[in-house]
Parts: sequence; structure tokens; C-alpha cells
Amino acid sequence: MGPVSIHVEPADQSDVDRLLQLSDAVAARLYPGEYRKPITGKVLDSAGIEVFVARLKDKAIGCVACFELGDGAVELKRLIVDPDHQGQGIGRALVCAMLEACRRRDIRTVVLEVGIRNIEARQLYEKLGFRNRGAFGNYQPTPVATFMQYDLVLPIR
Repeated sequence: MGPVSIHVEPADQSDVDRLLQLSDAVAARLYPGEYRKPITGKVLDSAGIEVFVARLKDKAIGCVACFELGDGAVELKRLIVDPDHQGQGIGRALVCAMLEACRRRDIRTVVLEVGIRNIEARQLYEKLGFRNRGAFGNYQPTPVATFMQYDLVLPIR
């Protein structure tokens, strides 16, 4: 496969939009319309949001967004890996890169919402140490949503 690089990149670019469209297509297959919220790179291109992009050579093969929530917390949102590159550890690498960046910024908690039918994503989050929790922020419980949390252990200073 070759070396994959992961970096924070501008959200408002065609590579990110293509990946977000893949994410929306997955959601459309798994969930009824009322529970889906399509998103674009332009929407993600704002203060307090970082987008981590995995690239193989010059091709974007995955991304995940990190939303600043304040009070030492962020929300992980829109993890997606191009179907041609799934099963190769790209999703795990993206989440780990985001968690490490959060740790360096003294973020204490990472939260997320994941649909109950997105079994692969749930399994990844569980393997990485995320645990179930209740709804957070503006989210309301729904029949298709699960909420998870990862508590970062900060090094002793």
C-alpha cells in the first residue's frame, strides 16, 4: 500500500467534500432520512474545527473532524475511509492521530455520536477505549444513536 500520511488540512477542499459525500452515502444506506445530517467541507471550515486527512501519495483516502466544545472537550465527527482502503487500519490511524493531537492540547474528553447500525465504527471506537455515555450538547437520544466518550489521561507535569 505504501506510506499513509495524516495531517490537519483545510476542510473546504474537493478531497474532503468527496469523503464527506461517501460518509453521507453510508448514512443513507443505514438510516432513515430524518436522522441524517449531510455536511460539507465548507461547513467544517470554521474556527474550532480541525479536519484530519489521511493521504496515500496525493489521494485523500480518509478523514475525521474534531469539533471544539469548550471546557476541555471535543467531539469526534465524520470518520470516513474510502471503501477502496477500508480494512487497512486507516480509520484507527485517523482516530489515534486525532487523540494524540487532543492530548498535546490538554483536551480531557472526546465525545461522539455513532449510529447503532454502524457496527464497524462502534467496534473501532470500543477497541480504542471509548465507552458508552448519555447524550451530550444539543443531541437528543434517538432510536438509532449511541453516544460514546474517551477520557484522555494527561501526563503528569
